[in-house]
This record gives sequence, C-alpha cells and structure tokens, in this order.
Amino acid sequence: MRDDFSSMQGNSRAASLRTRLVGLPLHYRFALAGSLVTLIGMAVIGSIVSSSIETGVVRNSAISSAVYMESLVAPMSQELVRSATLSAETIERMNDLLTRSPLSERVISVKIWRPGGLLAFSSDADLIGQHFPPSEELQQAWDGQLNASFDQLEGAESLRERETGVPLLEVYNPIHSIVSGEIIAVAEFYLDATELEADLRGAHARAWAAVAIVTGMTFLALFSIVRSGSRTIEDQTRRLRHQVDELARISAQNEALRTRVQGASQRVSETNERYMRRVSAELHDGPAQALALASLRLDAVMRRAGVAPDDPEALQMRGCLDEALRDVRDLCSGLTLPELDRRSVAQTLDLAISAHERRSGATVYRLFGREGPLAVPAPHPFLICIYRFVQEGLMNAYRHAPDSKVQVSARATDGQMIIRVTDDGPGFDPAQRSVTGLGLAGLRERVESIGGSFEIESCPQGGTRLAMTLPWEAT
Repeated sequence: MRDDFSSMQGNSRAASLRTRLVGLPLHYRFALAGSLVTLIGMAVIGSIVSSSIETGVVRNSAISSAVYMESLVAPMSQELVRSATLSAETIERMNDLLTRSPLSERVISVKIWRPGGLLAFSSDADLIGQHFPPSEELQQAWDGQLNASFDQLEGAESLRERETGVPLLEVYNPIHSIVSGEIIAVAEFYLDATELEADLRGAHARAWAAVAIVTGMTFLALFSIVRSGSRTIEDQTRRLRHQVDELARISAQNEALRTRVQGASQRVSETNERYMRRVSAELHDGPAQALALASLRLDAVMRRAGVAPDDPEALQMRGCLDEALRDVRDLCSGLTLPELDRRSVAQTLDLAISAHERRSGATVYRLFGREGPLAVPAPHPFLICIYRFVQEGLMNAYRHAPDSKVQVSARATDGQMIIRVTDDGPGFDPAQRSVTGLGLAGLRERVESIGGSFEIESCPQGGTRLAMTLPWEAT
C-alpha cells in the first residue's frame, strides 16, 4: 500500500515538473536541456582529446627513448642469439652503462626478457634468471610491436619500480638480431617521467580549456539564436492571441446578429402568416360574399326583366361571377394555413399534401415515416416554412406537370432535416429559365431566412426536384 502511495506521489511530482518545464519560455527550456547536453558533450570530447594527446605524447616519447636505448642495449644483447642468458661480464658491463650519467639520470631500471617470461637481465640482480607470467604488452613486443604506458606498473616484477614513487614511462622494445633480424629478446625499461607528467598535465589543461571555450561559445551562439527566435515567437503568439480574441469577439457579435436576424425573420414569417390569414378572412367576408350576393341578385333581376335563363349574355355574366367567386375562394384557401402549433413534421406534411389533394384531385405519394425526429413537435416557424414549401412545390408540379407522378420525401440525418418534392414531368433547364414570379423566389428567401438552404434540380424530359434542408439541431 505504501509502495503504491509512494509511486503515485512520484508520478504526481514528475507530472508537475513536466508541466512547469513545458510552461517555461523556449529559450529557458533550451538553456536547461542545452546546458546538460553541452556538459555531457564537453566531457566526452575533452576525454577523447585528452586521451589522444596522452597517447600521442607517450608514444612519441617512447619511440625516441626506444631508439636511444636500443642503440646501447642491442649490441650487448647479441650473445642471446646463442645463449639463453647473458654472461656475467655482459651483465657487469650493462650495469656499468646504466650507472653512468646521463643515462642514470633518466633510466630508473632495465629488464631484458627471453621467451617464456625468463628475465635474462634486470637492474635488480635478484630477479635475473626468474620466470614471470608474460604480460599482454610483453607478448605484443614479442610480435614486433613497440608498447609504452605511462605510470601503469603492474605485475610482481615491477615492485621495485612502484616503490620509487616517481611517475614512470614503461617501454617494451623488441631487440633484433644484427645478422638475421629476428627478435631475440625484449628490452623493458622504465624512464623518469616527471617532465612528461608535467607536459601531459599542461596539455590536458590546454585541451580542456579549448574544448570548454569552444563549447561555451557554441552554446552561447545557439542560445542567442534560440532566445531571439523565442522572443519573436512570443511576440507573434501575443499578436496572434490578440487577433484570435478579436476574431472570437467579432464571431460572437456575428453569431448574436445572426441569431437576432434569424429570430426577426421567423417573427416576420409568423407576422406575414397572420396578415395572410387576415387578408383571407377579409376576402372571404368581403369580396366573396359580395360576389355570391351579386350572383343571387342576378337571377332576380333576370326574372323581373324577363330575360330567358339561357340567354347567352346572361349565361356569360353568370359564368364570370362564378369564376371570380371560385378564384376568390381558392385564394382564401391558399392564404389560410391550418393550425400548425405543436404539430410534428410528419403531421405538417400530411396536412399540406391532403389540402393539395382536395383542391386538385391529384394523388401524391408519401415517402416519409412517422417516427423519430419526424414525429417530434417542431417550432412553429419551421412548420410554416415546411408547409409553404410543400404547398408551393405541389402546386408547381400540378401546373407544369399535371399528369406526372409526384412524391414528397423527408428524412432527418446529421442534424439536418431534408424535404424533397419530386415529379417525373417534362422538366426544364434552370439556366435558361428566368423565374420572375414570387413563388420559388419567395420560397428560397423563406427557407434561407431560418438558416436553411433551397435547391432546384431539373432538366428537359428529366423531371424536377425541389429540395429544402433545415438545420434541425437548432430546433
């Protein structure tokens, strides 16, 4: 339980640290990450450079020392071609040589190795004739390689040299036969490396200083570039944020204006419907009644005047009055909407279709269901628009394609209500036909005023389709 709690605390602290780091300006984050990478890179590069310098200096010193020592030791070691050890006279001459100046000031000790780790000569006389396990450097020297190491004394045979307390350069140099050129022995000598150590220390210091200066200058140059870029980005971000805020404010204003305009359009639509109902009532109670009364009075006048009922002029006058009465009544019927309040889309479509079938005697096919969004009560302005759309579409089909098959379809999908009125009549070319009437143009304005879209698709002999799409999520 404690482990889980500790783990949760650790994760929380790590998440908090990441959040704080992400919130820092770009140049601060670069300074943190860049300084860490720079320090690691400086350490790696400095180590490589220092190691390369040390290797080069040690090798050069070893080569120069080996050439000098070989010129002294090799002539006295030629008897090893015939013998496994050096004679006492040769050993004495070798010791006498090593104790003379300036060799004694530089060379601490010398060993001459024979195959198998046998010491044929050593500055420490007690080691002559003893066997020691051959080191890796000794084996490489027997293979003809010159080896050198700085102050790395290992093995039991180097005990005396370690006790000197002086930094030493250990060199393994193959000794060749003057006659055959074969390796007959390996000379191991230890040189006082006090000056070499001082030179290496100075070289290391200069190398590390150069790496630090170059790395620091590179980091500062990159940091200045990133800082300048960070400031530019911050300035652009501030200006962009200001512009976004301004756009958001303007967008909110536009949305409020759009809502107000849409609401006003809906109120205008409802007001127009009330005016149309009033006009319908006025026509029904005024001109329609007057025409009906005129038709009745015409019969009385004809009887008093003794005009025959089949008189052509009387028949023509009666026909004109009856036609005018029918037109007025049809106009009243078209202006008056049925009660649509709290109706659903499916009920509104049925009302519009049924009214058209009663007036025209035509048959309209219904391609819509009565469930889901189509069965839910909709706002009154949308229902008015749907009713007028279907009414106008069916009337156009009846006028221009009276014998065609007419269909009304509706479906709700992706937050939209799509209603279509389709016929398979002769059709027309919308590009060639100029619509000057108020029907379709007014219908388009009515649909667009509540945020919808209106489309007409038709072609000669290809039928006509009127489509209306309303934003149903807004309801």
